[in-house]
Amino acid sequence: MGKPKAAPRFDEPVLILDGTEDRLQLVLAQDGMVGAAQAWTVPGRAMQFLAPALKALLDGMDLTPRNLSGVACVRGPGSFTGLRMILATALGMSRAAQIPTAGLDYLPLLAAGPAPLVSGTVAVITHSRTRQVYMQAFCAHDLTALAPAVALSLEDAQRALDALPRPLHILGSGIDRNGEFFAEHAGDAIILPVRFNHLSPEVLAEAACAADFTLAPIEPLYLRASDAEDNLRTIAAGRGLDPDDAARRLMEATTSVKSPDCQPTES
Repeated sequence: MGKPKAAPRFDEPVLILDGTEDRLQLVLAQDGMVGAAQAWTVPGRAMQFLAPALKALLDGMDLTPRNLSGVACVRGPGSFTGLRMILATALGMSRAAQIPTAGLDYLPLLAAGPAPLVSGTVAVITHSRTRQVYMQAFCAHDLTALAPAVALSLEDAQRALDALPRPLHILGSGIDRNGEFFAEHAGDAIILPVRFNHLSPEVLAEAACAADFTLAPIEPLYLRASDAEDNLRTIAAGRGLDPDDAARRLMEATTSVKSPDCQPTES
């Protein structure tokens, strides 16, 4: 008989956070192996769940933030509110506990779920806004991206799908949210089951294991302007603000990090 394998250790795990779409996910992993995971489907309410869920996850593994080797976050594209909440949490933990962070791109992670099970091309299509989606296509056998991630109208997404190599498999919340359109226009593309529309803890753990961690803030992956930015002049005028000054202040708020480094105190 062979020597029994040692039990996996989770004494210095990576924390992985995902709030890109409707599902809030928290994973603790070490060396690509999942130690603990939670998922909450709480669209529009993730903020009230994040802190207590994070505390419960760490407490359950008898850990504190200082035991973590890093924090990895899915950085988009996706919900602006969800991304900002997750990235702000990661930055706060990084500054307070002096641990590094890493950003993970969402669309390649979604493609990684079904890719080992299919051949040809995998196209990920997620919801952006009304009649608009985020899209990126990959070779199934090695997840090589065929083009950068982009925000497209439904009509442009259809044209992009028509040009992709076959066989073609498509997945994502953008298909669910625009079911009638894709039922009519998907053609010979194979729509994958909805279970692939959510990231598995194992995919997140493997991605975090291969990520590059630094002490720099994670850059969000925004592929379009937010609704507030698109309507900033109207919003500012309605509140009696100078539109140009509002634009300047928004730019400062979204491109600078002024939070101080938090050095550990001596006990």
